[in-house]
Amino acid sequence: MRQIFIQTENTKIFDELADELKSNSSLIGPSLSMVVGPAGRGKTEAARHYAIHKGAIYIAPMITRTPAMMLREISFELSGMRPPRTDACLSVIGDEMAKNRRLIIIDESDLLEVRVLEMLRNVNELFACPIILLGEDALKRKIASRRRLLSRMRNRLEFGPISQHDISFYLRMIFNTKINADVVSAIHRHTQGDWRPVLTLSIRIDRAMKASGISEITEKMVKDMISSISIV
Repeated sequence: MRQIFIQTENTKIFDELADELKSNSSLIGPSLSMVVGPAGRGKTEAARHYAIHKGAIYIAPMITRTPAMMLREISFELSGMRPPRTDACLSVIGDEMAKNRRLIIIDESDLLEVRVLEMLRNVNELFACPIILLGEDALKRKIASRRRLLSRMRNRLEFGPISQHDISFYLRMIFNTKINADVVSAIHRHTQGDWRPVLTLSIRIDRAMKASGISEITEKMVKDMISSISIV
């Protein structure tokens, strides 16, 4: 089964938000933004896809990051260097941003300590580097607890549940066949708005179709698979 990325309503809005932040228009006013939503809604894939295709910096999750570790990681993504000292990291970030202002996306920001979030605010203010903080709902509470952080938020985006249209389009792209509306509806009920159950079912469907040689995805096939997952 091939791996694909599809544009959903969530990812379209994410791209618009990111485009605005990295444009010169964000030099006027705040240039921090927050993107939140439960795990499985596609936030990380949207961020990675944007970073790859639009030249943004994507900082992968790491729960134990200190302010110094975060600065070194940003420095490395910008320049290929990880200076050991904080002042050297700041110098690198400032120099690189002056040469080429790039958007920085920090994944799982809800797991970062508030002091790390405050440091990112400082970096944003010092060098006018646009930053998107990705996370689950806890991120909203952390940001709200610090007025300095909250007042710097330019935009706040919530990733909503995936739609039946998203699922139908994804399955058509993966299997190159028309998908019955009842099949899509059954999968949509099972997913509870998340992408991961869709991916799990797609892998099972792909295996079943290859093993049996069938070319049609039936409602019974999907419901049987959902039942077997629920039992496990």
